[in-house]
Amino acid sequence: MLRELRIRNFAVIESVTVAFGPGLNVLTGETGAGKSMLIDAILLVRGARAQTDVIRTDAETATVEAIFDVETRGPVANVLDEAGLTLEDGQLVVRRELARGGRHRAFVNDSAVTVALLERLGDYLVEVHGQHEHQRLLDPARQLELLDRFADAEDLRERVASLVGKYRAARDAVERTRAAARDRAQREDLLRFQLSELDGARLRPGEEDELRQERRRAQHAERLLAGLVEAAALLVDDEASAAARVHRAARLLTDLGRLDPAFTGPVEALDAAAVQVDEALARVRALRDAVSLDPGRLEAIDERLDVLTRLRRKYGDTEAAMRAFRDEVAAELDRLARHEEILAAQERLLAELQAELAEAAGALSDRRRAAGERLGPQAERELRALGMERAVFRIALECCVLEEVSPRGLDRAEFRLSTNPGEELRPLARVASGGELSRTMLALKTVLARADRVPTMVFDEVDAGIGGRVAAVVAQKLTAAAEGRQVLCVTHLAPIAARAHRHVQVAKSVRGGRTRVAADLLTGAARVEEIARMLGGERVTDTARGHARELLGDAG
Repeated sequence: MLRELRIRNFAVIESVTVAFGPGLNVLTGETGAGKSMLIDAILLVRGARAQTDVIRTDAETATVEAIFDVETRGPVANVLDEAGLTLEDGQLVVRRELARGGRHRAFVNDSAVTVALLERLGDYLVEVHGQHEHQRLLDPARQLELLDRFADAEDLRERVASLVGKYRAARDAVERTRAAARDRAQREDLLRFQLSELDGARLRPGEEDELRQERRRAQHAERLLAGLVEAAALLVDDEASAAARVHRAARLLTDLGRLDPAFTGPVEALDAAAVQVDEALARVRALRDAVSLDPGRLEAIDERLDVLTRLRRKYGDTEAAMRAFRDEVAAELDRLARHEEILAAQERLLAELQAELAEAAGALSDRRRAAGERLGPQAERELRALGMERAVFRIALECCVLEEVSPRGLDRAEFRLSTNPGEELRPLARVASGGELSRTMLALKTVLARADRVPTMVFDEVDAGIGGRVAAVVAQKLTAAAEGRQVLCVTHLAPIAARAHRHVQVAKSVRGGRTRVAADLLTGAARVEEIARMLGGERVTDTARGHARELLGDAG
């Protein structure tokens, strides 16, 4: 339930806080007072698109904040949990911040969120019925949604949509496999050649880097060999080599140590140096032995590198990529070899999904048909109570073949209406005026209220084109719809305002050359005065006040 709405610098609203309660809440005020701005603000917090032109002229930012009381275990809590957010004490605070620079932000309980998340939450928090929603009622897809809601068929519809996705994927797989059969022989020849070429190359990870390093050695073999020979001579082969000098120094210090033991101290370090010289010599000799002066080896390396370069152009940039390509080729060859087996398995799966989809879609159609037979007469009774005494309302369902099934199922729904005796039933879009459309929406919502799980419903201008006795009936319908939930209604009709559990007056004034909007909760004499204004126009008379008291008394 929407507990409170706070608005700052939104359109002509400088700062307004409006508190709402359970049951029927009405917003009244003169035309142009700003009632629709409050509805626009509610739309904004449920994820509507933000426009910078709604920011108040003298401000850089605008803020709309709504506080909701929600169930700690329910769809809202589930959506928050999926988004990694928590619900504390059953209170949800949704905030939209608009900036002239275009960097709009959205928050839920002070955590930044996406507008897409607001839209998901909005579907479970508030349902707004204004002129836009009335026009949506003309869309057959929307009509089918309403029928499914009345039929309590939404879970079944989701199952059908899931099966349609699986069925289409299985059908596409069968078609691809059948198409592959037509050029299978040619494909197999190509794959066998590729596999043979890759297997014949005997690819080894890191081989190309090793070959390039060996190639550099082979190119400079003479220079490398000469340098290694000289290095070996410096280490051990010459009389003045490092090894000879270290050994002589060690012997000299050992002889001196016989005179004074202190002189043998460096001998241990010299022995270690001799070991390191020997190790270095061993490595130099190993490098020398690895240098090849065979010109044929350089030619072989170049040939192998040419092979690897050619394969890399065809099958991948690295040895690992080429090996992965080779595995894919082998797997595809295996699939082609098992083509008939795979196709048979795919066709079995397709047949199973087709049967399952046909059963689920048929069950959905049956439920819709049964619900349509109930919804038509019930909506018809509501329409007649709303002043359309001769109205006839029916739901027509057209069923397609299974091959044309959509995620919505097999059916196309069409709401049909006849407003006068002798007129044939026609699609709603062809017969309904603005007032008739508003009453049709209200009639449907009255019937659907029992199945509707959204805790807050907003009706904007639901009273368009009606008055007199019908206004009293509309008031009764709104009151009935508000049982066990919250209904917000923008109205110009006194009978509706008098039935409200909470009455908010929206008024516009000009102070200091600036327009300001206020929203005040009306009680007692102030409420009588507002309802009298709605009855009598600009000049409020005692007669109008008396009538207002009568309406409030009857409502009480």
